[in-house]
Amino acid sequence: MILRYDGTFAGFLTSVSLARERGLEPEAIADREPEQQGLFATVETVATSRDRADELYRLIRHTLTPGAMQTFRYAFQSCEPGREILLFRYLQLGLATGAQFGAMLAHEAVIPVWKLARAVGREAHRYKGLVRFQHLEGDIWYAAMEPDHCILPLIAPHFAARFADQRWIIHDRRRGEAVAFDPRHQKWAATPLELTATLPCTAGEEFFRELWQRYFDRLAIAERRNPKLQRQNLPLKHRRHLPEFEQ
Repeated sequence: MILRYDGTFAGFLTSVSLARERGLEPEAIADREPEQQGLFATVETVATSRDRADELYRLIRHTLTPGAMQTFRYAFQSCEPGREILLFRYLQLGLATGAQFGAMLAHEAVIPVWKLARAVGREAHRYKGLVRFQHLEGDIWYAAMEPDHCILPLIAPHFAARFADQRWIIHDRRRGEAVAFDPRHQKWAATPLELTATLPCTAGEEFFRELWQRYFDRLAIAERRNPKLQRQNLPLKHRRHLPEFEQ
C-alpha cells in the first residue's frame, strides 16, 4: 500500500493517522506518484483532514519530548526522497515508547531522521546569515534564495523578529514558494510566487549594492586570498543571490 498525500504537513499527518487506524505499515508515503513501486502495490490518495491531523499532532506533542518534536518537524522540511516513511517509523516508535524515546538515539528508526533534521537545521542556520534583501518600489524588501530543503518556515520567525517594522518577502525560487511579512499584523504567511518580470528596485538599491561590493573587496586581503578555503566555507551554490559575489 502506498499512501499519496498533498505534500502538506497536515496531509502527511492525515496519512499517518489513517495508517495507524488501519494498523498497517505502508510501503511508502509520498506526495507524488512513486517512480518505482512493487508490481502489486496499490496507491491510495489521501484527502487531507485538518481534524484528523490536529488530533494526531496533539498526541505527538503530548508524547514526544521537545527535542524529539523538533527533530520530527525539521526532518519533515527535508527534500530527501522517502523521508515520509522514515518519519512514519520514527513516530510509530516514539508513540509506542513514550518517555523512553528520548534515550533511543541509536535506534535504526531514529538515526536517519536525526540526520535529516541535522542537515535541515544546518542549512536553516546558514541562511539566516545569507539572506540579502533588495529594496523594491513600494517600500518592500525582497530576498531570493535556492536552498536544498524547504527551510522557509524555519527561518521566517527569525526575520519576523529582526525586521518587525518592514514589509519583506523571502522567495525560494527553486520551489516557487515565498513567505511574506506584514508589519501591521506582525504575521508572516506562506504563498506561491513566480517572477514574471524584472524586479522594480528603488533608485538607491544599485548604489547601496555597489557600496556593499566595494566594502567586500576592500575588506579582503589580497595576499591571503584562498579560493579553495572560501568555497569550503561558502559553497558556490549559496552565492547565486549574494551581491558581493556578483561580477
